[in-house]
Amino acid sequence: MKNKKIWLVATSVIIVLAAVAYYLYIFTPHQNAVNTFEVAKEMVSNKNKKLESSIAEAQELVKADEKPLEDKTLDNLKATLEAANKEKRKIPEIAKKTEDILEQAKELEQPLDYTETETKITDAIKEYQNSITQLKQITNPSQAFIEERLKEVDTVTEVQSVTEANDPNGKLNKQGGYTASVYFADNQVTIPVEGADIVAKGNDVGGNIEVYNTTEDAEKRNTYLSAFDGQGFLDPGSHYVYGSIIIRTSRHLTASQQKELTDKIYNKLIELK
Repeated sequence: MKNKKIWLVATSVIIVLAAVAYYLYIFTPHQNAVNTFEVAKEMVSNKNKKLESSIAEAQELVKADEKPLEDKTLDNLKATLEAANKEKRKIPEIAKKTEDILEQAKELEQPLDYTETETKITDAIKEYQNSITQLKQITNPSQAFIEERLKEVDTVTEVQSVTEANDPNGKLNKQGGYTASVYFADNQVTIPVEGADIVAKGNDVGGNIEVYNTTEDAEKRNTYLSAFDGQGFLDPGSHYVYGSIIIRTSRHLTASQQKELTDKIYNKLIELK
């Protein structure tokens, strides 16, 4: 009987010691590892959420698929998104073994700063949105907008829009015709040009901007003008399509003057304010 009691006591002690050992050397280290993992996981998760918010905003823009003036701005936004998604730190499923959990926590605890990536996304978004706005500014803009921007070109001295009463081409607001046609005088044209006003003097006195509903309509008109290139007094001067407008300059300007004036006008039209 005495031996049985001793055996029971010994067994109980062994069980208690085993439980203590399990708690101290297995359960507690494992739980500490889990806690360490969870803290690291929360840190990464919080930083990922901020990055994911920037990514989501950019993805919505890409999904909307609005056409920019410069296609490269959309390409850059897509590339920036791809790089950001690759950079985002992945949070693994927690492992089973204590040593594996500690290794996971160690990897999650590595320094993590998305500031540069978030800035790149913000910049790419802004660049793309600006390019969208720029294209809209030269896609069937208003007559008032064209007049306002032309007046900001340093060599332009006067502007005048056509009306149905004085339109020399008779195309204002007609099917396939322009929605606005604004003639302007440029001080680089030094020869006298006959006419009662700027519209009457026409493209020769400086140039003209024709506005169309669509790029296709502008291209058709530009093709028509091309048929008269170099044809003496019928020469339409330089003419280039941007968006749904045609920027024309006088035949009395040199080629370099035509190009410089066209560039000045174009840059004013796409300038963001």
